[in-house]
Amino acid sequence: MANNLRIRKGSTLGSYHVVEQILGQGSFGTVAKCRNTESNNTVAVKVIRGKEDFVQSAMEEIDILTRLRCLDSETCNIVQWNGFFFDKENICTVFELLDQSLHEYVQEQDKWGLSVGELRPVLHQVATAVSHLHSIGFVHMDLKPHNIMVVDRHQLPLKVKLIDFGLARPVSALKQGDCMGTMCYCAPEMLLGVPFNESIDMWALGLTMTELAMGCALYPGDAEYDVLRFVVETQGQPPDDVLDSGLYTQTYFYTQKHGTSRWRFMTPEDVYYEHGYSASDTRKVKLSSLDEIEEAMEKDTEHQNDQKLFVSLIKSMLILDASNRIKAREVLEHQFFAPSHIQEQGRDPNPQQAATLREKYEDPNVSETEDFTIQISHMEDGVLCPTRSLTATSQEPLLGVDFKTEAKTKTKKKSWLRCIMRRVSKAFHRCFS
Repeated sequence: MANNLRIRKGSTLGSYHVVEQILGQGSFGTVAKCRNTESNNTVAVKVIRGKEDFVQSAMEEIDILTRLRCLDSETCNIVQWNGFFFDKENICTVFELLDQSLHEYVQEQDKWGLSVGELRPVLHQVATAVSHLHSIGFVHMDLKPHNIMVVDRHQLPLKVKLIDFGLARPVSALKQGDCMGTMCYCAPEMLLGVPFNESIDMWALGLTMTELAMGCALYPGDAEYDVLRFVVETQGQPPDDVLDSGLYTQTYFYTQKHGTSRWRFMTPEDVYYEHGYSASDTRKVKLSSLDEIEEAMEKDTEHQNDQKLFVSLIKSMLILDASNRIKAREVLEHQFFAPSHIQEQGRDPNPQQAATLREKYEDPNVSETEDFTIQISHMEDGVLCPTRSLTATSQEPLLGVDFKTEAKTKTKKKSWLRCIMRRVSKAFHRCFS
């Protein structure tokens, strides 16, 4: 089977999609702007290389996207998925064409970060998307500026949509010890191997909005220790009862008999002595508390109270004890979104409808039958890069691992294509039945 994708401007994917522009390329495949010659619509087509592990990942994402069809793309601020098709041995997923990521948008701005007036509608829309996602029992797992797309950069206020569901899964499928997503947006409970739930999305949302406000990441880092060190230096360490339940706590903490806590976070010298890992610091802004976020934002004396409300909301998303962290629905009810500030931009999920949808679309056996280890790549600076994923079966210290390393998976060569085709048939049936 050929592994090289030869996609050029003017070439045709499948029967009807003519390539107009290459939007991004990576080891897993290519994203192209295409025109459907039947409908004359312009769409974004993600072409996944016809290798077993990549196709398996694509089918997992298609399965998730099929379940998310119950959510309206416009009112829920989620990218519209238009199905999939095959181009020779490669699988192609079709999405609505959006403008650019929030990461790209902020990088193009001739200022430090977004103003509080720009942040408010963006946060409301992303919280709306996450709220709907959580209401049917799913977690996004990789929320970050790269995965929030601007519909049209020239239209204000910005309209945004959540994309990339390659890591998304039902809450029932989450396993203690799993560590996946983009390192600098991972919640501390995930890095420590503490049991976790959908609240990890709220942590990632808090860091995402902080980054948009400051113009740089709050906790950048490619290794778990570095990210945890930045968290501890800014917010202090998690409570003892949280640390007690972590599979990896002893990788980063010493136990102690004296002091206010049973645990002491390792210094860079300790980590080098214990694990041979040399800590690094890539922070552009170092904060001693989350209250200093306001000082790191652009000065806006006219909207100073709004900035304080924004920081208050961010702090509620970045609570170290996940059980006390604000929920997506509660974000939408925060004083930051008082009627005098914003008009309602989405439809809050109806609790009764959400329960029905969760029962209909969540597979109760998925956590027992599926081992989610292979992940779709993500966009960074216009280039498609692999997203790291570790499973609970790995009990080794998570230190200094190259985040950009492509995930390796077990390969079952015998009859894998027939298995994939069965899943394609099943997904196709679910899409159009």
